[in-house]
Amino acid sequence: MEIISGRKNLDTSRSEESIHLITLLEEKVKSDRLVDLIDNSSNDMQAHKQDVIQMMMLAMWCLQIDCKKRPKMSEVVKVLEGTMKTDLNIEHNFVVTTPANFGSTGNVSSSAPPLASDVSGPR
Repeated sequence: MEIISGRKNLDTSRSEESIHLITLLEEKVKSDRLVDLIDNSSNDMQAHKQDVIQMMMLAMWCLQIDCKKRPKMSEVVKVLEGTMKTDLNIEHNFVVTTPANFGSTGNVSSSAPPLASDVSGPR
């Protein structure tokens, strides 16, 4: 999404509503305005808007909160190669708005770092 939009994920020079790129992505997809996120200064991106939208769909598939709904890396490769389509049954919620609950005890005050599988889920 950073490449497509020509901006960083977190950009504190922007208005409060658009500081976080992924939150902005959520808003744009829900209002059917993904094209607004395409980098205006990139002639390549502008000339291939439909392809760019397809890459955004792939990014959204990978960004889903529920790790079980994300694609395997082999599926991402197949989409990029053109031998597979992006799953269109995507939940357009990419930002967790509830406190993290790591591990079975839910003890986030522990000094032990969370396991990678607790953070991102199995791949």
